[in-house]
Amino acid sequence: MKQKIVDCLAQHGWAKDRIVDAFSKTFETVVAPKRASICLSFDRECDRWWLKNGEFTSAGENVLAGSFAIFPTSMPHDEVEDTVAAFVAGMEGSIAGAYSVRLLHQREQEGSPNTPGHRG
Repeated sequence: MKQKIVDCLAQHGWAKDRIVDAFSKTFETVVAPKRASICLSFDRECDRWWLKNGEFTSAGENVLAGSFAIFPTSMPHDEVEDTVAAFVAGMEGSIAGAYSVRLLHQREQEGSPNTPGHRG
């Protein structure tokens, strides 16, 4: 189960740390590239894996603070893939909405030759 979660995250560009069960991906922001992270842990009491403790802070707000996904050990592999895909889409949507990322895209659009009023 753990390896399936790791492989699914890797398919979406999230790299596993060599030592701990943490994953990261770098995103462009208006200031500089910034790394987002999420941790994988096992809950023995409930016999399930968790992706939790997300971190991507922009303008003082951790946009991944409430992000989590639960993987019961009995979950079929195809459901693991679907759950990881939905989880990653949600996290990356939150990151895209972060102030520093929105500002970057706004500046890119203002400088685009296709933007009305652009002089170039």
